[in-house]
Amino acid sequence: MRVVFIEIENFRGIKVLKWAPGAGMNCLIGPGDSTKTTILDAIELCLNPRSYIFADDCDFYDLNVSDPIRITITLSGLPPHFKTEDRYGLHLRGWDPAAAKIVDEPATGLDEALSIKVVIDQSLEARWSIHNDRIDASDSDAPTVRYKDARQLATNRLGPFAERHLGWGRTSVLTRIGEAGEGFSLQLAEAGRAARTSFKAGDQGVFKKAVDRAEELSKLFAVPMRGKFTAELDVQGVSITSGGISLHDGHLPLRRLGTGSARLLVSALQHDAGPPHIAIIDEIEHGLEPHRVARLLKYLKTPKTNGDAGQPQIFATTHSPVVIRELSATDIFAVRAKAGTTTVASVAATAKDGNTAQRHLRGTPEAFLVRKVLVGEGRTEQGLARGLDDWWQTLEQDSFALQSVVAIDGAGKDNAPLIAEHLRDLGYEVLLLLDSDEPPNEDAVKRAKEKGAIVHQWPGECSTEERLFLDLPWDGVRGLIKLAIEFNGQISVMAVMDNSLSSAGLPTATDAKLGADRDSEPVRRILGRVAKDKNWFKDITRGERLSAVIGPNLAAIPNTPLAKGIVAIRKWVDGG
Repeated sequence: MRVVFIEIENFRGIKVLKWAPGAGMNCLIGPGDSTKTTILDAIELCLNPRSYIFADDCDFYDLNVSDPIRITITLSGLPPHFKTEDRYGLHLRGWDPAAAKIVDEPATGLDEALSIKVVIDQSLEARWSIHNDRIDASDSDAPTVRYKDARQLATNRLGPFAERHLGWGRTSVLTRIGEAGEGFSLQLAEAGRAARTSFKAGDQGVFKKAVDRAEELSKLFAVPMRGKFTAELDVQGVSITSGGISLHDGHLPLRRLGTGSARLLVSALQHDAGPPHIAIIDEIEHGLEPHRVARLLKYLKTPKTNGDAGQPQIFATTHSPVVIRELSATDIFAVRAKAGTTTVASVAATAKDGNTAQRHLRGTPEAFLVRKVLVGEGRTEQGLARGLDDWWQTLEQDSFALQSVVAIDGAGKDNAPLIAEHLRDLGYEVLLLLDSDEPPNEDAVKRAKEKGAIVHQWPGECSTEERLFLDLPWDGVRGLIKLAIEFNGQISVMAVMDNSLSSAGLPTATDAKLGADRDSEPVRRILGRVAKDKNWFKDITRGERLSAVIGPNLAAIPNTPLAKGIVAIRKWVDGG
């Protein structure tokens, strides 16, 4: 079985959600408070009917208990006995995988599906039932899921604490694996008898005084006695149950494993155990080093060879670039919540092609974990933005991290607009920072703008380097040259400047130096072009260092394109 459609109403931060998940891995990404974990909780709640539920008013959207919580999960790939008329055959629906749409009546060409619904009203009582439009129209009590069948619907959930799955407790994965073989009730009973025998063979003298006094008082008050009082072990009182049996490594219980090791082992056991077919893992990277996360993901995505009917469907969340980098684009879904409406978008489906999506994930995984992305045309622009972030923090302005912003390398004028467009399709706020010395991918820029991306392109048909040399005060220009010398060496920097100035019929830097008397637009343009052509600052670290020159000089050039562009970037960072 697998989940094909999820509908959530009025549950915690979700006013409404409709989503058709993938058949295998569904890794939810997005900024904090985007309701990722709420989606996992809703799936678990709906597919695990129980006689109790701990709900309170905070579980209702906006604490409005007058609007009931409704969660409906539709499943396909049903086992044959689910489809018989004496079970749920009369209540089946149709699922159109091509259109990702539910049809209330089964039909040829559609997958047979069953919808399970849970409703919680202001009484805080949960009611589970089978759901379809025909049942609603009949105005009769909706049928419920049988207890035995509910066990097949139930999900596996691996939270931060995996220790309970390393023993044979009621909900442990080890218990489910054990059910395939012989039961262990007889072994537990024999363990209880052996414990009583061992206790009886011990020193009974330590109990004699209390036992004798109890016997005397019993006779005094005519309490019926069958024989002589003794101290015996009451097995029920010490709870020799399945929950007391745990997996050991030699004599060491595996519950003493570290968090990461326990989660790694339990994840693998759950994946290997067969039904239930739906697994939930919140924060899949919790407690694991990058190499172990990668190994776990590869294992979970490897087809089973044990003959089990179908692969488990996995719902997971992550805040780790490692997880994003290791998964494929078809595995990852971006979650966004706005005014109660939660949307879930496939990273692969929103890209122009699969290769583009995969390239973005592998190249800039951190961009998929924030709310806002500044896409620089190249490494210089990325470094410049990162450096400005450092400068702004010295002025006690909010950091990129606080505003959930990350600056990334767009990998060139053709690719950067495509990244911006893709991120907008996934619901991210995007600012695209471009040069204007060469035309970018105009069609992609236009589409990104139409989809809501903010595009800032330096005016004057110039690169970022040229814009800096044109707009900064002359002391700032000299500061840029000093940085270039630090990065590239004085001989190299002086040689290329002299060659370019000499070719333009201007005095060289060696002969005439670069005092204030040399401040002119032709000289500035030549120096900016040299900086661009010779890649003086084509590096993230070098780009970051530019802010040390730019920041202190901005107040002196408020009306220049450079200053106006930087102000626009800051306004976007702050949400303006």
